[in-house]
Amino acid sequence: MSEQDGDREVLGNLARYGSDLSKPHHTVHYLYFKSEAGAQAAASELRTEGYENVRVEREPAPLLKRLFGPKEFSCLAETHAVPSEEAVFATTDRMNDLARRHGGMYDGWDAGIVKAARGEE
Repeated sequence: MSEQDGDREVLGNLARYGSDLSKPHHTVHYLYFKSEAGAQAAASELRTEGYENVRVEREPAPLLKRLFGPKEFSCLAETHAVPSEEAVFATTDRMNDLARRHGGMYDGWDAGIVKAARGEE
């Protein structure tokens, strides 16, 4: 599945549950890194770009992996944005580039359902 297919799947699910895709949605982006430094660098850029509630956390792992394996860190960033296909594709490209530059990977996004106000339907 391509990244755009994944984006289309999320957009389709939002629409299927009655979300008004013309309105801003609370959106969370998920990035993962092998090093805390990479996660912190990406988080810094996201904060500068205006993302909210940007946080870096150590991912839970089994004891042996925590002791001997690679350390993995998540970087989560929130925003409110209208989920148009064009905007979503551009954001996914930007997040993939950001993650790659800091030694990580972008694992996509999700958004809450936003219903039309009564009388707007």
